[in-house]
Amino acid sequence: MYPALTQSNHVEQYQVEPKFTFNDEKDIQLTNYQNYVLQAQSSKHWKEAEFEGFHLVGQGEYKPYCMKWVSWGCNNTKQHPKGKHYAEHQIKSCKVSHCPKCFESWINRQANRSTNRFSTFAAGKKFNFRHILFSPPQEKAKSMSYPELKKWLAHAMKVANIQTCAVVFHPFRFQDKKKSIPYVSPHFHLIVYGKITNTTEFHNKTGWIIKNKGDLETDVSIFNCTRYLLSHAGVRSKTHALRYLGDISYRKLKVEKEPNSYVCPYCDLPLTIFHIVKSTKSRPPPIDCIGLWEKDCFREFDPTQNDGHIPFYQKDVDSDTYSEELIYSFEDLLSVETNLPKIIERKAEINQLKYISGFNCQKLSAFC
Repeated sequence: MYPALTQSNHVEQYQVEPKFTFNDEKDIQLTNYQNYVLQAQSSKHWKEAEFEGFHLVGQGEYKPYCMKWVSWGCNNTKQHPKGKHYAEHQIKSCKVSHCPKCFESWINRQANRSTNRFSTFAAGKKFNFRHILFSPPQEKAKSMSYPELKKWLAHAMKVANIQTCAVVFHPFRFQDKKKSIPYVSPHFHLIVYGKITNTTEFHNKTGWIIKNKGDLETDVSIFNCTRYLLSHAGVRSKTHALRYLGDISYRKLKVEKEPNSYVCPYCDLPLTIFHIVKSTKSRPPPIDCIGLWEKDCFREFDPTQNDGHIPFYQKDVDSDTYSEELIYSFEDLLSVETNLPKIIERKAEINQLKYISGFNCQKLSAFC
């Protein structure tokens, strides 16, 4: 299990930060990650940073539904314990690197996928991945375009005998310890599998500076390193913030994808969206509810009404109350419309049965 759960939507909702002790380099790196997130949210200088169309994370615009709650659930109560409604409230994220509200969930999602890819590749192999810093001569690098820098990096990697790695481009360094004032200084961070050439020999041949930041021996260290690198990476439209090269590339290594949809744990039906309503029979569910709840507190969302606008919920900061707002979301609307026929078909089958237990019975042909 990775430090973030295997399903990205859950990663975005429930991020549990560890308690930090300052005993080793990993703890310091995690603390730096938190600081980068803070600067992305508060530093005015981060917004002004630009190089070749690259910006720092979290410096764009957010969507109306970003970081609001959605009530997903299943009202197939005949197959649920005690006839209750299953609810799985989730925080909605646009999953975009430039969103000032959702960029951290984007970071976690990307780091989670990378950890899965790296650990799949390294299973049973003798080497660990390691964090390598590649820094070109700055006076020349600042005057080059990004495609030219990529070609120069490819040459440097060939000299260093690096074939299998992930690359994160950092267009900026920072003038202060708080990391609040960026300046243009193009360089690359690599997560490399295998050995690399002698650093002095490499510098003499290329003029580049290479630094070995240490081995990443566990999935946790890989996840933390990747998340740290993405927290202040350069991002721009139609350019991958993290590239896989060699044997871990998309072409050479196939990794099982995470499920895009979620199902009810009691009846295996796909979840759909519900309105949360007041009930005289039960108290309302907490906004972060996951589990069984009284069915009177929910009303199924009808995609044909309100022009397809989805019910989103905003929690009051000073209390446990929350308010509903109808906002259009094509992604969620498409999910509801796709799953609706499966839900209707299951309920029709159940209604034709005299005893609900008959739905799970095997046919006679199964014993032949």
